[in-house]
Amino acid sequence: MKTVNISDLKAQLSAHIQLVKDGEEVLVCDRNKPVARIVPCHLTDLSEQEQRLVARGVLTLPLKKRPASVSWPVPRHFEEGVPTLESWPVIEVVGSRYSPSW
Repeated sequence: MKTVNISDLKAQLSAHIQLVKDGEEVLVCDRNKPVARIVPCHLTDLSEQEQRLVARGVLTLPLKKRPASVSWPVPRHFEEGVPTLESWPVIEVVGSRYSPSW
């Protein structure tokens, strides 16, 4: 990882961006205190739409991939198939003492 102060980064931005394109990380410092890190962005396995969202800052990529063996539990009301309105839990208020004061 290369470390660079902001003034040097501004003076040689193209050279530092080329380092990042080549796969190296650049640690940006302000008066020798780390403030940011520039890392390579690997977008080759993303769709074109995902690449645009990342470029706009709307989508953030995960730091590491989730193993394929991990599975998430299925909620109870989805186990039978397509959920219906009747399958969602409902809270019924009986004998409510609330009365609006308008």
